[in-house]
Amino acid sequence: MTVSIIVSCLNNSKTHCHMSMLCLDHIRKFTDRPYQLIIIDPVPKDPIRDDYKTLQLTAPDTIYLKLDKDPGYTAGMNLGASKATGDVLVFIQNDVFIHEGWLKGLLWYTESGFWDCVFPDQVPRSREYILETYKRLPGDLESRKGGRDAGLVMITKKAFEKIGGWNEDLGILCDRDFYDRMAKHDIRWTDTNKVLITHIMAATNRQRLDDDPEEYNQRMKHDADILNT
Repeated sequence: MTVSIIVSCLNNSKTHCHMSMLCLDHIRKFTDRPYQLIIIDPVPKDPIRDDYKTLQLTAPDTIYLKLDKDPGYTAGMNLGASKATGDVLVFIQNDVFIHEGWLKGLLWYTESGFWDCVFPDQVPRSREYILETYKRLPGDLESRKGGRDAGLVMITKKAFEKIGGWNEDLGILCDRDFYDRMAKHDIRWTDTNKVLITHIMAATNRQRLDDDPEEYNQRMKHDADILNT
């Protein structure tokens, strides 16, 4: 299966910009199969820099979309998906850092034909827990204890298009609406602790809250009203 990796950057501060650059650097460093990289960079206050040429922003396998207007997070991810040529789409938030073997580990689930969508483990665990996961086989039911979260989502392009992409009325990705639509269209999903990633959870939302508490609270209320209707 061919792979398109879609990263949505939130560069509202130097901290966020550096986090985006580190996220992209980890993708370049630890991805062990060919892939297409699509970067969504909406109205950056601090532009992404590639001083050491590790991010390869102008590489042939890269589409770097620096937007003049912020379309919203979910709309930005859908824009990235519309440019994707891969059989499998990987959506990554800019506060996520992947590690060695991540892509091969996740592709086992989609290439096996068992699953259409898979989430890696992105919830902090004890060292003992992590060592125990190494002993399990990819197909073990016990391996389905991963932290289900939107920091990184792999889904086949066919399944993504079948459910209609991300809901642009919402500001988040994997909410109840997403799972309901997957169930409606018989999309098979799983989470797994055979692939561990680092997700600085709520880093982007925390920055939004610090920047504009009123706007942030209105956004959260908007999403909650939609999900509760």
